[in-house]
Amino acid sequence: MGRLLNAAGLPLALGLGLLALVPALTRAGELDLSIDLRAVSSNATDTRLDGALGKPRYDSAQQGLRLGYLRLGYRGDLSSTLRFTLEAVSYGDHDVNPIDLTEMYLEWRPVPSSAWRSRFKVGAFYPEISLENRMRGWRSPYTLSSSAINTWVGEELRTIGAEYSLDWLGLAHGHGFEFSTSAAAFGWNDTAGTVIATRGWGLNDRQSTMFGRFANVGGPLGSRTLFYDDLDKRAGYYLGASLRYRGLFELRGLHYNNRANLADGSDIIQDYAWDTYFDSLGARWTPSEQLTLIGQWLHGRTYFDTTAPTDAWSYQSRFLLASWLQQHWRYSVRVDEFNLQQTSCNFCSVATGIGFWLGDDGHALTLTVQRTLSDHWNLALEGLTVSSTTPMRNFLGIDTAQRERQLQLSLRYER
Repeated sequence: MGRLLNAAGLPLALGLGLLALVPALTRAGELDLSIDLRAVSSNATDTRLDGALGKPRYDSAQQGLRLGYLRLGYRGDLSSTLRFTLEAVSYGDHDVNPIDLTEMYLEWRPVPSSAWRSRFKVGAFYPEISLENRMRGWRSPYTLSSSAINTWVGEELRTIGAEYSLDWLGLAHGHGFEFSTSAAAFGWNDTAGTVIATRGWGLNDRQSTMFGRFANVGGPLGSRTLFYDDLDKRAGYYLGASLRYRGLFELRGLHYNNRANLADGSDIIQDYAWDTYFDSLGARWTPSEQLTLIGQWLHGRTYFDTTAPTDAWSYQSRFLLASWLQQHWRYSVRVDEFNLQQTSCNFCSVATGIGFWLGDDGHALTLTVQRTLSDHWNLALEGLTVSSTTPMRNFLGIDTAQRERQLQLSLRYER
């Protein structure tokens, strides 16, 4: 327990402090619950959580009835301008904690005196990257499985720090558009890049929890025991901007840099710092109440190794999503493409027999049909096909090229 407290540091102290506020907020708060049960059929290879390279969430050994998630969300007002948000989740997959946190933060929105509004956020939360994960709990209303981009965001990224946003409220002042800018400083994300470099891309809806099992834990490719640690005591940052037009169109961009010092490592978290940065650009177009179109692109690089700082990986992914809502039915299709390439490698040599192994190239197709049964119940059927070539699979004794298929039937309760 002492080692965990040392690794958690300020985030744990912040979390305990914020949790202490919950009883005072319950009378003015809003509590919501989600339960997702799934029937799964899959031919996928062993999953990332088992230390392997399977792209979908479930592999061939996890077929049958599964718990998609049990989620608890809380929002409470300390005042008319200060709000506390907490998100807790359980996936029923033998995590370190039966239920754990994915987000927990305070947000202050002062009453604007003009067309400009400031927003302040502090705690643990997602950077504003995703245009598809719009539901509470950072979930998608369109599909069960997230895109490759947002799967990675859910696995490796969390802002544990503070964010300032400045909004121009043009719609409220007679204009056709409004825009926002944001800047954040964060710590405890020095190891972002581990999963993308060693496991490549994936497509699933399992978010890493704050104090739980990491998506890179165990297996023949190395081990990782905790989601985060602040190795170098140096803040990372991101800068973002978004433009919205009459509720019909949104354009969003973000630059992210964790500014990790490659010389720092952690015995507790069993990893070194990864210097990771990327740019993301996305757009959402909703020309009618029925149709939604989303496109997103992300490209970045990550570096690792205290003795060989030139070891580097370049990664990129993009997707297009179309969704049609017709009364109680929603039909969604998404196409993903992704690539990872080790661009330099000091440990690769003829003597070791290791070449440019850490690569990943592929594409995916997701088809989802949903039916709203009542105010609280929803039924969804999703088929996912992922074709990828990953040379690292040679180390696991399987073919480098795989076509993995997953079929999920979800019954979800929301209250």
